[in-house]
Amino acid sequence: MVERAIVGDKPKRGERTIELKQARRDALSALVDASIAIEKIRVSAQVRQSHLRKRNKADPETEDLCRRLTELEDYVNDRIAHLIEIHPAYPWFSLVKGVGRENIAKVIGLIDINKAATISSLWMFAGLAPDGGKAMKRVKGERLRYNSQLRSMAWRLANSLRIAKGKFYDYYLKEKENYTERFTRQGYKVLPTPSGVWACLNCGASWAKKGDITPCCANPEIGKKSREEPSGVLWLGHLDAMALRKMTKLFLACLWLVWREAEDLPTRDPYPIGRQGHTSLISPFEMIDREPEGSEKAYSLVGR
Repeated sequence: MVERAIVGDKPKRGERTIELKQARRDALSALVDASIAIEKIRVSAQVRQSHLRKRNKADPETEDLCRRLTELEDYVNDRIAHLIEIHPAYPWFSLVKGVGRENIAKVIGLIDINKAATISSLWMFAGLAPDGGKAMKRVKGERLRYNSQLRSMAWRLANSLRIAKGKFYDYYLKEKENYTERFTRQGYKVLPTPSGVWACLNCGASWAKKGDITPCCANPEIGKKSREEPSGVLWLGHLDAMALRKMTKLFLACLWLVWREAEDLPTRDPYPIGRQGHTSLISPFEMIDREPEGSEKAYSLVGR
């Protein structure tokens, strides 16, 4: 007598799909962790190799290690590239100039989109949420409130977007101009970030040593460069970082919406739209640089 299979022993089709998605997500996360770890060891070995060459020395073991690590890193990155192409948000981010398979994987692989219920929570996890009007940072003796690896990888991706000079680069330039106008209206002097220890707070000239100081402008205000800008002064590098951070937040917001929609997860308007009365939205597909194949879904998000 053949016994009937107990109902529920075999996963249903929808359950199998969810399990497959989770397996792919877990695999991508594991591969990204491995890639980051291998990259650190490979760079360390290459630095040692470089120092040895400067002293006209060679170490066969270090050379062999570099070769094997490079091969392993290439293998891991190839597997990551395969998983990236079947990612739910691939139809969007593959159309954005500056998004490479490696740099986007090292962002996506560190995010659990099921846990990121809002755009703000993703910004918080990436260390990009405001903290008392300033950027989030480490506090001695306190537990880190964000994922430091994700923040590093997000900044790496942001630099790639800036270099590629696509739609996100245009947004970055616009925000940089807006910040410049805003701080100028508030009476700030926006000066080039000093390369030396001493700087003129009137024209921005800088010198490595005090003895190098020479006449620079009609009203020189010579002072020693400090970690924080002097009162009434904003270094151009600081302003640039603010605009780049704004661009990074926009990219993550677009990624969040497209990814959540593709996974049939609930979405909602970002905080500025829902709580602060902003009405202007940016669609992820406004920010693409290549035309999609076929018709794309209309997404809208993020307060301008």
